[in-house]
Amino acid sequence: MRMPWIALVVVLGAIACGGSFEPGEAETWGTHEAGLTITTEDQVVARLPASTGAGYGYGEYLPPGYLTSTTSYPVIIHLNGAGEFGTSPTEADLLGYVTRHGALKNIHKTAQGKAYFGQHQVMVFTPRAHANWQPAAIDAFISFIVANYRVDTTRIYLTGISFGGYGAWQYAYTYGSRLAALAPMATNIGAPGPTITQLKNVPVWAVHSFADGSSLSAETSWLTGVTKNYGLFQPVQVTAPTQKVTYLFPGASSPVWSSPQPGAVATGSDIARLTVLPGGVHDCWTQQYDNYAFWDWLLAQHR
Repeated sequence: MRMPWIALVVVLGAIACGGSFEPGEAETWGTHEAGLTITTEDQVVARLPASTGAGYGYGEYLPPGYLTSTTSYPVIIHLNGAGEFGTSPTEADLLGYVTRHGALKNIHKTAQGKAYFGQHQVMVFTPRAHANWQPAAIDAFISFIVANYRVDTTRIYLTGISFGGYGAWQYAYTYGSRLAALAPMATNIGAPGPTITQLKNVPVWAVHSFADGSSLSAETSWLTGVTKNYGLFQPVQVTAPTQKVTYLFPGASSPVWSSPQPGAVATGSDIARLTVLPGGVHDCWTQQYDNYAFWDWLLAQHR
């Protein structure tokens, strides 16, 4: 998942020039032409760009009953890391990449995952980017999903890992008010600094390993952009943990970070939370995605 240092320098240079964080014009969701033929439910399928007209190839999961119902469904969008960037020549190749991590991995590879997301009646999409995540391109992809699937637009959830965590934060910087919740993990590049006004009143759950080489300061700097909405301009102060801990930020009612709480705390109405794992393993996300209390929290959020 780690991004090569050369690429890191290039991206940071773009941020320094201001190019990566210029506010964009939000596309009206659903304005893409609807042209998909959907025939599969309750299993993961891969769709190449040439067969859909979407900007990305992507993995798709639709819950049982989708084909015969008229219901609108919540949606999880998952952004993978740099290790999954590239172009797939076949659907089989694409399927291998989009099921490496996240909800599609759980659904595709475990009975528990398939049962959970099926019972919770949620759609899951994992796009595959060629070489980077761009906020406008992510927004266009979500608009494509809204146009072609029955989406409950009050329940769109965005999560991402490593470079995908960075992409999720970037997206939220301009379009975050469209989300019901945001869950970035192991973000490997820090924030530009300004308040992320689009995330006011949007619940955020970030996850990071304390000594990860991609730097915990990246995650805390983005979170500071969230807490500035509520008058807290200082980053959360994280001490080296001996076990998994979670810091909670209630928001306007009490604009201070809590002391670390044991475990991955999924309860309460706190507007932001940061779960920190001991050690320096970059992959902090597998534990989080395998914890179904996390998914319960995510799917409980509404815009």
